[in-house]
Amino acid sequence: MSLAELRDLFLVIFFLVGIGATLFLSILLFLLFRRVRSILDSGRETMEKVHDISSLVSDNVAKPLIGIASFLRGVRQALEIISGVAKRKEEERSGREE
Repeated sequence: MSLAELRDLFLVIFFLVGIGATLFLSILLFLLFRRVRSILDSGRETMEKVHDISSLVSDNVAKPLIGIASFLRGVRQALEIISGVAKRKEEERSGREE
């Protein structure tokens, strides 16, 4: 076996190993892509469910509570105004008596 034949043999082996490695990496990347895609799809579905739940909570819990809190704040302000008027009248009466 001459040096040229040995060189050719090593080149053929090198190229076969390169083709095998390329095929192996291609298959590995394809499987990884499929797995990551399924994980991303699952994450997307979870985010959609979280969005739906937060919208439901906002519509059915937060908005009514905000309405009640606003109503109570208005009642409180009305009572403060009424009590302030009553205090001023009382102060005016006590000021006249002196």
